Amino acid sequence: VHFFVWVRARNELTHLLFALTSISAGLNAVAETLMYRAATTEAMCVALRWYVAASGCWFITCLLFIAVYSQVSRLGRFLTAGICVLFLIAMVANHFAPASFLYTELTSLRTVTLPWGEEFHLANGIDNPTRLLLEWATLSIFVVIFDGGVQLFRRGQPQRAILFTVAAVLFMGCFGAHAAFVDAGRLDWPYLSTYGFLALVCVTSLDLAGEVMRGEKLSTELKQMEMELQTAVADERSRIAGDLHDSVTQTLFSTAAIADALPEVWQRRPDDALGGLEDLKLLTRGALAEMRSLLLEWRADAWLEKELAEVWDQLVQSTSGRTRTPIELQVEIEMELPKGVRIMLYRVTQEALNNIARHAHATKVRVQLQAKDETATLTVEDDGQGLDVNDTAGAGMGVHIMNERVSANTGRLEIRSEAEVGTTVTVQW
Repeated sequence: VHFFVWVRARNELTHLLFALTSISAGLNAVAETLMYRAATTEAMCVALRWYVAASGCWFITCLLFIAVYSQVSRLGRFLTAGICVLFLIAMVANHFAPASFLYTELTSLRTVTLPWGEEFHLANGIDNPTRLLLEWATLSIFVVIFDGGVQLFRRGQPQRAILFTVAAVLFMGCFGAHAAFVDAGRLDWPYLSTYGFLALVCVTSLDLAGEVMRGEKLSTELKQMEMELQTAVADERSRIAGDLHDSVTQTLFSTAAIADALPEVWQRRPDDALGGLEDLKLLTRGALAEMRSLLLEWRADAWLEKELAEVWDQLVQSTSGRTRTPIELQVEIEMELPKGVRIMLYRVTQEALNNIARHAHATKVRVQLQAKDETATLTVEDDGQGLDVNDTAGAGMGVHIMNERVSANTGRLEIRSEAEVGTTVTVQW
């Protein structure tokens, strides 16, 4: 299972090493079983050689897994490399030794019967003195384990550190005891290292499986976020297209119509032509302000760096130029507003002015923004025909959007409207 996880994600080296460790454990169990069933010293010599080779592979892969899984320090990496080299040397010597790396000579076999009736054979012989070096190398792995546990703890994973350390110590304790006592004929507990390995499997396999599940969940969430981002981009493009159509395009259309009519009006009624020129000037200024406002919106970082008075002035000019309605602007800023609050206040102002342009038929508009004493207050007031805040088919949808924006920033939105008197939108943060 962990091998196939690694095949899908090649950078997950931990899963590959754990897969190799588990495969080596299986091969060791097979070699161990064959060794316990060897009935003669000649067969035992051959079986021991295969068993030592399988155990060496198991130990090396498990040690590498422990080092990578726990991300040991430089000392831990140095010890890991040294232990692996010693075991590789022992495995080469084991290939040429007459009675495996463990013994210089086998003298006899002894038979042991387990409580459930299974019989197995253990070797009696003269111990190879060099195996002491391997036993000390096996003991030094406990330093690597504790180093890995400390590194996990330092990375803020105390529970993982404790479980890993206990499981690894239990397994390596069984592995070392098996090598020192069972293989040497001093203890009749076969399969001791295999049982110890189950402790490591239960802890680390569940932990690694949890990592896979978390990774899969994050991958699903990432895909969902990408889909939402694509939808948001499409919505933003639609909004931009709508803004261009509702503002700049309409303004330029009116400008072009006036420009086309001016020559003829100039010839017949020069006084009216002067008024047309004045309208043309207002419309072109409004179109310029609208374009600047839209460009600032598209480059959020740019307008967030500008003074609020300048940003609100461009927004007001663009609306005034499009609707030809005078808008009074008052901006008083004495405190720094968070980025999200600036965006919220800007969008609410924009939505309120758009509602005025589309529905209010106002003759006078006032926009006031104050930020002082840890409080920001925005007021957009008009003398138009009023609106029905519950009319979701009309301006009410814009009201709903404004309310969502304000609530998301823990602000408070209040809208007062009266037919033929006007509307006042107030935001407090």
